[in-house]
Amino acid sequence: MSDQRGYYSLIQFFPDASRLEGANVGVIVYSSAENRLQVRMSRSNQRIRKFFGNQNWNLVSRAKAAIVGQLQSQLFLSVQDLESYISKRANAIQLTPPRPMRISNLEADADRLFERLVGPDLVETRRRVSPNLKKRFLDAGVASFVQNSVSIEISTMKKSIRVPYAYQNGRFNLITPVQFDPDKESILTKTGKSRFEGQLLRNEKHPSHGEMQLVVVANFDESIEQSTREFVTDALRDSSVTVYTLENLDPLIEDIKHSAASHAADSQI
Repeated sequence: MSDQRGYYSLIQFFPDASRLEGANVGVIVYSSAENRLQVRMSRSNQRIRKFFGNQNWNLVSRAKAAIVGQLQSQLFLSVQDLESYISKRANAIQLTPPRPMRISNLEADADRLFERLVGPDLVETRRRVSPNLKKRFLDAGVASFVQNSVSIEISTMKKSIRVPYAYQNGRFNLITPVQFDPDKESILTKTGKSRFEGQLLRNEKHPSHGEMQLVVVANFDESIEQSTREFVTDALRDSSVTVYTLENLDPLIEDIKHSAASHAADSQI
């Protein structure tokens, strides 16, 4: 399209509205010619944490999702409609008054403005589960009690399941770390994959290791609601997958220690 008149507004987070200090978390770009807008919202809370420290991330994420849903579902027939919507905002997520701009491509302009005014929507620097799991095993003194880099061939599927750790406690437990980020499609995909692999392992008897079981060490992004965490945990356990979280890894560590001690005692008999 040729250049057309439009407007943009910053979406900002204010932990304390009385202090008038906010962090940019998104942008909207509105086309007067088309009477439609594009919303770009950061998936990360990195900027908020940088400026204001820890918040109630569940509330923050719900507020961000709510305003995106509202903006995408409403019809703004003029910039005055948009200004009216903005003036009625009263919670921690606020929008700046619309500022004029020239629009050549609504979607591309929204992307560029987001990059410039909010920043690259990089996956937030989180505690990634794999390196932290390794460190926890080392710190707890159980790293030598687990097998590393184990691959199991599933005969019925002609498929290999590879995990970083495994140990024996009557069943051969294959430990896989799983990072759950806020994207719901990703959560469903990872949950489904772990359920499927758990069922395959449970139904397979390995010629050397015997009966097997999948053990998931889950690390949930702090913004994921408790109800979603419980859904994932229950879904996995329904498929005979043992689930631990990175925050509460002590039961797994204790089981590894106990199994190693029992194995050592049996070998001395």
